[in-house]
Amino acid sequence: MRPRLEEIEATVERLEARLAVDPDHLTQSLLAAYHKLDARFRADLADPRDLALSRGAALMLIKFSSELR
Repeated sequence: MRPRLEEIEATVERLEARLAVDPDHLTQSLLAAYHKLDARFRADLADPRDLALSRGAALMLIKFSSELR
């Protein structure tokens, strides 16, 4: 089943909120880079679904990185 845009956006919001309170220095550094990348995503991607999926993928990479430590 293909998730709706609203579901993807909700997941992105949850990931952003969880990572924002992570005390790990590397996670916070990666999150700062994500915010810069997010601005690029918003400038370059016109389709809202593409934007949400790209943001989600970047956040999932940060989350995965934090789980490895």
